[in-house]
Amino acid sequence: MVTLHDLVLATELQLEWISMGADSNRTVTWAHTTELLDPFTYLRGGELVCTVGSALDEDEACERFVSAVQAAGAVGICFGVGDVHDHVPTRLVDLCEERGVGLLVAAFGAPFLAINEYLAQRRLEQESALLRREGELLTDVLGLVRQHVSTQHLIDYVAEAMNGGLELTAGETLRLSGGPPADAEHGDVHVVETRHDDVSLVWTGTGDAPSSVLMASLAQVLDVVRRERDVEEDLHRERIGHLLGLVADRIANPTALDATLHSAGLSDSQLVFSVWPAGAARVLSAAAMNEQIVLGETPEATIAVTSQMDLVLGMAERLGVVCGYSSPMSAAEAVRGIGEARAAFELARQGTRSLGPEALTSLEGLLRQQPLSRLQPFVDQLIAPLVDIDTRRNTELVKTLATYLETDGSLVATARAQFLHVNTVRHRLERIAQITGRDPQVFSDRTALAIAFWAFTN
Repeated sequence: MVTLHDLVLATELQLEWISMGADSNRTVTWAHTTELLDPFTYLRGGELVCTVGSALDEDEACERFVSAVQAAGAVGICFGVGDVHDHVPTRLVDLCEERGVGLLVAAFGAPFLAINEYLAQRRLEQESALLRREGELLTDVLGLVRQHVSTQHLIDYVAEAMNGGLELTAGETLRLSGGPPADAEHGDVHVVETRHDDVSLVWTGTGDAPSSVLMASLAQVLDVVRRERDVEEDLHRERIGHLLGLVADRIANPTALDATLHSAGLSDSQLVFSVWPAGAARVLSAAAMNEQIVLGETPEATIAVTSQMDLVLGMAERLGVVCGYSSPMSAAEAVRGIGEARAAFELARQGTRSLGPEALTSLEGLLRQQPLSRLQPFVDQLIAPLVDIDTRRNTELVKTLATYLETDGSLVATARAQFLHVNTVRHRLERIAQITGRDPQVFSDRTALAIAFWAFTN
């Protein structure tokens, strides 16, 4: 959550403290701009009320405004100077200090809209972070499944990771629980329950509750795990995974897959290759619901082969697991298909959704398909010399280059982001060109530097 203190620390917003208020760590829900003396009706609580004070020309007006803001439960006031007032009215400052209302001042020209843009971006980042954490937990659980750990071990692991108690009930015979019971003295107790077939999974805790998507995915995973483990089937999938790996690495000919594809009814089909987290084969088998599919397990990932794109996308959505998939192609093109799926999977793991071949048409998608060893000369020749100069002379050439690349080669945007004059940025880019022999202001050279920086950071 974003607090008043966080807003002040965000230098791009150009905000400063005038009065700390009762609590600088109060959460800001939104920024509400108004020039009304009494904005109470339009506030719901938690807002930062922004104004340039066009109506705050008298002490009585200031008192009425502060009273309305305080009564509505807003977290504070942001006063913009330079348009109407050169300074924050003294009476407004005194009232905020007396009543514990936070008061910030926005520099002349600093848009109030930027505050809402900042809040929206932070909220999006937090939601994405939550999805990534839950995705990582599910990936870890699938890894444990592949190690053949007990269902109780899985329950205990998930309960600890989710900071709460977890209870699994399956039919009349299986009841397992793990984690500490929720303590109401340490906050409100939350309960999240989901069902899958005859399995019930219940989480209780006082912290952040897991999403319904994660709970549904865990219920499906645990439902599969609780069933009798078929060791022979697991070994069979590992043999298929080994064969698919040999084909992908061009050690075996794609015709080596003919018998396996024929037994699954896929020998004459256009095939979709997909790559999933390691340990997912058993869960994917259950999710496929007897559809035609070949599953291979490798130490690094699970590889699936089917003729149905909808099946791949449907399994990813139902299980809440990201995957990478190829375009439809013949069995003879298995090398390309597995390569596409692997590269798309590497990109998908960085986000929250499954990706296909369309994701590989970007520069990053192309680079993901290359071994890092193939890109090491870019790092050695173009980035290492800059790092060496920065270390010895305490310069910021690498930081300036990174910002310049991120802003798509904009001198003005780079200068603004680094609080530099445009001429300073231009001088640093010229220095980079002298050191590396690649001019960042030339498209082809900038592309080479972008490749080098990507390899350096990955």
